[in-house]
Amino acid sequence: MGLVRYRGDIAKFLLQMENLNIHARVIWIAWMKMIEDKIREDPLRRLSLRKYVDDGVWLEAVRTVTRAEEEFKELKSP
Repeated sequence: MGLVRYRGDIAKFLLQMENLNIHARVIWIAWMKMIEDKIREDPLRRLSLRKYVDDGVWLEAVRTVTRAEEEFKELKSP
């Protein structure tokens, strides 16, 4: 799981992480930390504005916020 890198496609990144975690069975808090360490700072800043009680809600927020950031960068680049 340590070899998986975020390369501008959050859906692909999270799918790879989820697939590898099926076998590795990393506990949720450690898995969240692994994801947070690999995504960019701007989405993390947005995520930090809320508290997430449910793991699924946090994961969906990661997808949504990071995808919005990706779309913004796509529009901004020539």
